[in-house]
Amino acid sequence: MKTISFRLGVFASKIVLVALVLCSGAIATCNASSSGTCRAAQPAANGIAYGDDSSERIVPLKEVDVRPEFPGGRKAMSEYAKKHFAGDSIKDDPKCPFYVHVRFVVEKDGSVTGARLVENYSEKIENAVLGMLMSMPRWTPGQKDGEVVRTGYGTWVGVPEYIADSYTKPEFVGGVELLLKYLAVELKKYDISQYRGKPVRVLARFVVDTDGSIDDVEIVKPGRKLMNDAVVAVLKGMPKWKPGTIDGKPVRVRYTLPVRFGKD
Repeated sequence: MKTISFRLGVFASKIVLVALVLCSGAIATCNASSSGTCRAAQPAANGIAYGDDSSERIVPLKEVDVRPEFPGGRKAMSEYAKKHFAGDSIKDDPKCPFYVHVRFVVEKDGSVTGARLVENYSEKIENAVLGMLMSMPRWTPGQKDGEVVRTGYGTWVGVPEYIADSYTKPEFVGGVELLLKYLAVELKKYDISQYRGKPVRVLARFVVDTDGSIDDVEIVKPGRKLMNDAVVAVLKGMPKWKPGTIDGKPVRVRYTLPVRFGKD
């Protein structure tokens, strides 16, 4: 999967901020270009599904002893989905995808039934994803207590951005330039901003929620404790952003932001 990045510049305070948007995570991702790529959406009141007649109990994934598996594993499943969506008319690999949360049942014979999207998307996206799920080859079924069982399964499916009718990235109010100024000013309030030792990069991650608020701030790759604390405090204190959208609906978007302390 490709990684899309953008460089945010160098500040006089010797703090170098490089914003990277990684196409991974469980909520949403987007890039910083004019065409953002987002992941996840609002919970659906009625997810589209293909039904199943069986009345036999569906065992939750966490209860099985042996998990069901797509032929070749998760990587093979991702490649299968990618090829399915691409079709014969798309010559180049799709750009970094957005992701949709899906649930389905892996039957005893390995077939997939009861597929549905957890979030509410346009009919075009729903049809594309459900069509891909229902055309999958048979899985290796799950097992519990030595017996093959029907297993409930949930995962995220990467969907090429060209399948969405429209999408927009979240944005700091005023744009990237004002975001840079805000971060530079706020980080200068902490003593660690005067650090002049060996360069240290702190990798932080946060979510721009559907109302633009900042949530789930965490340190992915820590530096010194004072650095970590300063970065978390500044990110938590950011004003609301303009939320990202897919097909006009607000989505939660996850950003990954490296902050470098030290000499250039």
